Amino acid sequence: MTSSFDDFDGLDGQEPDDGLPPLLRRPEPVADPQPVTKLRGTRRELLENPDASLDEAAANAITSGAVDPARLQALVAREPINLLTAKPVVGGMLYATPPHYRYLDLDFLPDFINQRWADQLHTAMDVAPSTSVVPAYETVVDPETGKPIAVFTVRMPDRKALAEAVAESMRKTYEAQKGENVYTSSVLQQGVKEPLTLFVMRVVYDDGTEDTFLVAGDGNSRMVSMWLARTGGDIEAAISACISSVIGSTERSGGRSRAEQAAARRRVSERTARTRKNLAALTLTEATRREGHTLAFPATVVVGAQADGGGPLADLVAARDDLLATLHVRVTPWTPGAQNTQGMQRVYRHAHREGLIAPDVHRVLSGTVGTQAMHELLGVPAHRLWSAAVHQYAVLAGPHADAMNLLIKQEFGMRKAYRQQISERLAPMVLSAYRSKEGIEQPLRAFGNGGTITDRVWKQPWELTKGDDAFGVLDDILERALAGEEGAVAELTVLGGTAAILDGYITRDRGSKEGTDRDSYKAPFRATPVKLLELLSKTSGGLRMLHSIAVAHVAADPAVLPKLFHTQEREVEGVVVHDGKPMLDKSGVQEILDYEWDLVHAADPAQALATIARKRAEAKAKTDGTSAEPEAEDARQRRLLEQGIAGAAKAGRALARMSQKRGKQVFGTFEAVKALRVQLGNLEEILMQFGPADPSIFVVDEDVDGDEEDSE
Repeated sequence: MTSSFDDFDGLDGQEPDDGLPPLLRRPEPVADPQPVTKLRGTRRELLENPDASLDEAAANAITSGAVDPARLQALVAREPINLLTAKPVVGGMLYATPPHYRYLDLDFLPDFINQRWADQLHTAMDVAPSTSVVPAYETVVDPETGKPIAVFTVRMPDRKALAEAVAESMRKTYEAQKGENVYTSSVLQQGVKEPLTLFVMRVVYDDGTEDTFLVAGDGNSRMVSMWLARTGGDIEAAISACISSVIGSTERSGGRSRAEQAAARRRVSERTARTRKNLAALTLTEATRREGHTLAFPATVVVGAQADGGGPLADLVAARDDLLATLHVRVTPWTPGAQNTQGMQRVYRHAHREGLIAPDVHRVLSGTVGTQAMHELLGVPAHRLWSAAVHQYAVLAGPHADAMNLLIKQEFGMRKAYRQQISERLAPMVLSAYRSKEGIEQPLRAFGNGGTITDRVWKQPWELTKGDDAFGVLDDILERALAGEEGAVAELTVLGGTAAILDGYITRDRGSKEGTDRDSYKAPFRATPVKLLELLSKTSGGLRMLHSIAVAHVAADPAVLPKLFHTQEREVEGVVVHDGKPMLDKSGVQEILDYEWDLVHAADPAQALATIARKRAEAKAKTDGTSAEPEAEDARQRRLLEQGIAGAAKAGRALARMSQKRGKQVFGTFEAVKALRVQLGNLEEILMQFGPADPSIFVVDEDVDGDEEDSE
């Protein structure tokens, strides 16, 4: 008996009112997965193919999830013709199977290694714990031959860590499209028609066990959409289903057992059998449509890698990135920060392979070790400020700085590496240990505008001072810098300058906003971070201020604040002051560095005063010589507080109205809303703790009353 669209798709071919998009293509029946014993021939043909470079575990993963292993075997057979598709990449050639259908539930995970949001993931250096995992992946080397093969390897502590990385990948992919994944509806309408590109991934756990999966390269959004389509559009349900089906229990240690893999195949067999039976029914139910369109998908799998000279391709990671860049317009990272992060990770990997940086340095640069491990490996103080310094030293001043410069130019297609371009690429890596810092975007912009890359930092060699005590190391660097040691000046510029950028004493990106009154985010004259640090590094007072800023940053104690020093010999209120002397207030106490304004003013007071006078003269000319009475600082801050709260309340009400039609996702992600609630809670605590008490509340001293009663 045949059925028309009307039998399962509503009147006049329209979808019934059940929330599903119109059906454009009816799901096709899919065969049950074959027993593992019947896959041996396919696996053998794959391993013996001269263009494939795999080990047995990789061949197992490739063949086990194929809907039609016999067709896969024919595709890769050497006789009568090899049908593997050649994919040219930089440095060689990749070989992939032609498109064939694969089961969604078997040995296939989303792309948790490409890090399209790499600039948002916390590193092991960060003080804030992170649910995100930073997977550093490499090319597998065959232990018998010592040659690289077409398989990636990534280290994970255990299954739970792998599951967290997969969850992060799926959640970020979903959130990148504002919770409205553009492929989910099309999956429900017609399934997946465009093949996904898959790579083999070896996961090595800390206990020494291994698991082998395929991961999505091009097509991660389609993959996430298939799980969303199957689970009703809920991303957390989709994540749970993917992890449960492919990885298995996260409470168990080690790789998947044969029993677990056999159970997964049984579940797929049950689903395919159920779907075939329900597809034969007169009415196509929602469950049948969801399962039918998400049972299998077309894919090509990279199975071989060969260098231009005919030998093994040493860097499969770089080849993967190059291949993906030619396959799809959306494979690059979503933000410039992620693009720069990925690019610099590749630079570091190349430098490590070529011996330009030591293995211990590479571990620190990749963010896979914490501050204490950094100290044990490199000898520098165990504080994340030195993590930022290690990045700058390796690229700008190390023994192979020229070769690193060349690698950066090659990676980012630069004809000449200018200071600005280098700082932009370095920024997300240098500050990678501070990604959890609130408002990190401003330091990233400031560092990207030249950062600490002064001529002394960039154009002469310098070393990082080693030691156990961070404060002792800083004191030693200052002493040598004041004595005129150029390397110490450069080192203090890096450490103090980075701390100043992180703590908001240097916030300028592409120039300051000039002002005439001392205030935050204002400066008496324009100066990029590099120009300001150049000024500071050339005076004793400037070096002392950089040291003071670094000490306060490392101390992270409200009682330890950066201090101001004179940078010129001049007369102040009838008293001659000298470069390097403390800047004292009228009570004789050394002044504290509060604003960026203070640091800029102290760096060059003559230029600051001249600029302020010029700006005031311009303002006076515009108002015909009259000027309004300056607003008191406390009144101005109260006004800003009231305006901010009023604006936040207005925005909250507007989003609440929008959520009635568009859903709660208009407020952004759960994490973002949670962060806003924390900030509001902190503000409420500040107002309660420091604000005035309610004068209408009358406090009764119970002890006094009691004494009076006793006296009676």
